[in-house]
Amino acid sequence: MVGVSPRRGPRRFAVLLGTAVVALGPVAFAAPAVSAPPTAAGSAALTGIPSAVGPSGIGIDLEQLGTGAVTPGSQLVVRVQVTNTSGAVLDGARARLFVNSPVLTSRAALDAWAAGQGASSGDRFAQVDGAEQPLGRSLAPGESTEVDFSVRADQLDLGSTFGPRGVTIDVLDSSLQRLTALRTFLVWAPQSSAQATAPLTVVAPVTAGAPDVGTGQLPEEQVEDQLGRLRDLLPAMSLPSTSLVVDPALLGPFAQPAQQGSSASPSGSGSSAGASPSGASGASSAGSSSGSGATATPSATGGATTPPVSTTTTSSSSTAGSDPTSSGGTGGAPALTTGTAEETSPELQSWLDLLRARTGSQTAVLPQGDTDVVATAAAGTSDLLALAVAQSRTTLEGDDEPALLWPADPSAVAPQDLVVEAAAATRQSRGPGPAPAVLVDARSVPGAVGGNGTSAAVATLTTKASDGSTANATGVLVDASASALLASAASDGSSVDAAEASARLLADTAVSAVDGGGVVLALPRGWDPDASVMASVLGPVSSAPWVRATSLPDLLSSGSALPVVSVEQGRAAQADSGATGTPLPASGLQAAEKAVVAAEAVAPVVQEQDRQALLQPVQRSATAAAALGWRSDQQGWQQALEQLAQTATRLGTGLEIVRGSTTTVISSRVNLPVTVRNALPQSATVLVHLRSANLRLVPGDPVELTVAPGSDGKAQIPVRAAASGDTWVTVYLTDPQGKVIGKPEDLRVRVRADWEGRGVAVAAAVAGLVFVGGVVRTVLRVRNRPAPPVVRSAEEADTDGPPTRRPEESTRG
Repeated sequence: MVGVSPRRGPRRFAVLLGTAVVALGPVAFAAPAVSAPPTAAGSAALTGIPSAVGPSGIGIDLEQLGTGAVTPGSQLVVRVQVTNTSGAVLDGARARLFVNSPVLTSRAALDAWAAGQGASSGDRFAQVDGAEQPLGRSLAPGESTEVDFSVRADQLDLGSTFGPRGVTIDVLDSSLQRLTALRTFLVWAPQSSAQATAPLTVVAPVTAGAPDVGTGQLPEEQVEDQLGRLRDLLPAMSLPSTSLVVDPALLGPFAQPAQQGSSASPSGSGSSAGASPSGASGASSAGSSSGSGATATPSATGGATTPPVSTTTTSSSSTAGSDPTSSGGTGGAPALTTGTAEETSPELQSWLDLLRARTGSQTAVLPQGDTDVVATAAAGTSDLLALAVAQSRTTLEGDDEPALLWPADPSAVAPQDLVVEAAAATRQSRGPGPAPAVLVDARSVPGAVGGNGTSAAVATLTTKASDGSTANATGVLVDASASALLASAASDGSSVDAAEASARLLADTAVSAVDGGGVVLALPRGWDPDASVMASVLGPVSSAPWVRATSLPDLLSSGSALPVVSVEQGRAAQADSGATGTPLPASGLQAAEKAVVAAEAVAPVVQEQDRQALLQPVQRSATAAAALGWRSDQQGWQQALEQLAQTATRLGTGLEIVRGSTTTVISSRVNLPVTVRNALPQSATVLVHLRSANLRLVPGDPVELTVAPGSDGKAQIPVRAAASGDTWVTVYLTDPQGKVIGKPEDLRVRVRADWEGRGVAVAAAVAGLVFVGGVVRTVLRVRNRPAPPVVRSAEEADTDGPPTRRPEESTRG
């Protein structure tokens, strides 16, 4: 059956990893290569993939090849489109369908068939009704026609063995010279065979670039730039075999311009000061695709670090005061402020509602901000990774979501580095939840890929850490070449034929099922899918009887025992092409981790209800600084790190001892005054300790002191003077658990231990002299006092005679 259709613009010719031109007739031809669309991160690039276009300019495109498995009694329906791209009219041409009976039992056999290798004998079309069809009319240059084959499967005599078979479709001219041909596959599934199944899991990261370091949030405008791609991603990943791996930073809220009319840097801006990162973490909504193995990403506005409780990022030219809540910005980038859910635009909020509805049993999470796990492993900052994993689970308000460590290019990473990093992050975990799994290229795991070219879907990977300890992690083993095929075929505007891609994936999964393996396909960051093409490519594969559609959470929580594979001798499957950028430098990540350490050191002295207000902004900024998207804007990243370092410095000096003048102690027991300054935005309660350099001054117990924010407090520390002389004492602060806070301060003290005794003696002598003098003075006053006059009664008075004296009136002495 033949139908003629006019030319419908540039057709998507048959381009497929594993679909090649074959020269089985007298006319040999070479097929030109076609550039590949974005490939899965870490997968092999689609190189050397020919188009089924002969030197005569006749092209053939596969449009339909059954609906999955071919079973006894079924009808094999094949549709191709033949296009005349030459400059001459094509007359009297015909198309033929061949099905080769031998089973293709390995991935290598599939590759060989696709490349045109193998014997041409045994092709079955003779005596098979419907296996040869004339084009039915002449084709002028630029015209196309569709050719349909419909063949009863029983006529093919494919035997009783399950597995893929090779298919060839060619076009002959009127002289029976072969003009063009393509090879593809079908899977024969006789009902008598015992059907094994292979788990199929397809994962796609949901990311939108690096968060702003200043706020720890994704800039809203940056996310809106990619909203078209993100919208397409949800329906494209709706089959049971698919799972989203979400960066929780995408769940909002989003950073907003600090001033009305401010806007984030547009996607794709350069890496000058204030530019936004682009590269490994997202893609623009315009559908621009990355190069082979690359992941095109939009910009992430490079902001400044947010110190405790800061909500606004200002330009770097602004002057930061001593207040630790002040911050600077990144170059000329627009100022951003911490956003709220109420500020999210309606269009973005609508998409967020759909995404949140999908976060559940079919979803796994990336570390918050999509951490550059290769860089954190090299820098030894597993604490930072553990914090990002904990933040992810907190954002999703759960602790059972599986976390996946997904490097920028799994094929360019040695698996032992990821295993050690995952184990370290698990040991330093900041919350409940399962240990993070690692996504690796199956080819980089020694012994994981068997003789038939298949591997298990998951395995327990083990290696030795640098300290000699054993590190273990669950590894998700990715089929890199099949991932590249699916990513290319289902990309928006792809030239890879969907029917051919589906046929190859059906054949791959059939080989895995026979071999007892599994198939994991990883799609790239920034992947811009065509949802309808994705359904046509992956739908038949997911529903094939030998495929067990499995979500990533179900795959990781499988109750069956996993194979244990040592990766000590593991090597990267391919050299790093540099398409995903250079990993973030270790010094910057270590600085980000130090900022968190500084905040955590101060947090215990703050009241419990205020601790999160102190910690969370710094922690969000630090994990944002470790985001993979910053690879493409390391200049802006360095500027943001400078602000983060200033934050760490302000936190480290937020509580300080004010050094005063020399203090003199003149008593054996006295309270020594110490002034403490609190520059933090919260009240702080500390213990003030005193340590003497010698035994002249013996300090007492530490004194608890609460200092209000932005003020000074004075502690009175009891001391005992044992001997006179000058001495130095060290004053330091600790939290209630005894951990030192801030910088100790040395104070000079003059001790005059004997001055107190001398002073008492002098005072006693003076008091004695005063007492004696008072007694003497009193005696003298009494002696010199005159006698009082004598008063007689009237009858005793004798006015005529001399006065008489009573005995008691006799004169003294």
